[in-house]
Amino acid sequence: MTPLRFAVFGKNGLAAARCHALAACDDTIIVKTFSREDIAHYSDDDWDAALDTETLDAVVFALEPAIAVSASISALKKGLHVFSELPGGQSVEDIVNLREAERDSGAILKFGCGLRHHGSVREAQAVIADGAFGKLLTARAIYGHAGAPSGHFANTSILKGHGIQMLDLLHLFCGPFESVKAMSSGQPNDEANVFALLRTADGAIAQLHSSSTSWRQTFRLELGFERGYVWLDGHLPGLEGYGPEMLIHATLSKSERGEPVANPDETIREFTQHSTAKEELTEFLDAIAGRAPLGHGNSHQAFDAINIAERICAACETWA
Repeated sequence: MTPLRFAVFGKNGLAAARCHALAACDDTIIVKTFSREDIAHYSDDDWDAALDTETLDAVVFALEPAIAVSASISALKKGLHVFSELPGGQSVEDIVNLREAERDSGAILKFGCGLRHHGSVREAQAVIADGAFGKLLTARAIYGHAGAPSGHFANTSILKGHGIQMLDLLHLFCGPFESVKAMSSGQPNDEANVFALLRTADGAIAQLHSSSTSWRQTFRLELGFERGYVWLDGHLPGLEGYGPEMLIHATLSKSERGEPVANPDETIREFTQHSTAKEELTEFLDAIAGRAPLGHGNSHQAFDAINIAERICAACETWA
């Protein structure tokens, strides 16, 4: 099999992880790389030359959303397969335009949603799948970052930056949300701290706190069920300030009289590593080869994440 030829755009931790995964794969080859500075002043002619279909089959964009959306659309129009980091754009309109370009091109468009591939998330899905916990009732989510987004998320609000990954996980575990209420700190559009209440069609309620003033950086998702709970706490590696990464779960205990007993015995597992970049690349290559559809990071999931983020922002401005 002839290796797929890739170009990687971006110079940050995400770009490095993608490069390592590509280099370790026998089915891919990196033809060229571009830093953020390389493309800072690109004209249409420059992009046309960089996205050369004679030398490339696919591209990776580890770029801030404002640049990634136009770059991705340009690549898709050329028939190149695109791997871009979530959220991939700044608005619902951006994702709609990307989906249209994806449909017209016939190429594969995948968004990086690394948290879905973490061991704690995968095991949480497996634990929940057997149905022992019953119906999902509540979800409490905190994604707290110390300071405004930087690097890949520079010039992006905390909700659409780091918070977009948590919103994606909420959709993974809870499904789509119908109702949204939210408040933010300070004036409208001040998203340093956003609190949101979300409700699904079947009545599950989720609470989200997205923060850029969390000096003790926090990642936590608490899922409450009829007959137990599943908690995800921390994530590693790459963002060491959020560790350790643990999965905590317990099923409901009852007394001899049949009454719920507080603080049931818990199962706790710690995770110290993951192969997110490798797994995401494998999924991308399988979709390109037609072996399997994208299970994670497809454009519909990206739409759900950015759509709920925009609805939260809108609710912050209108909820008295």
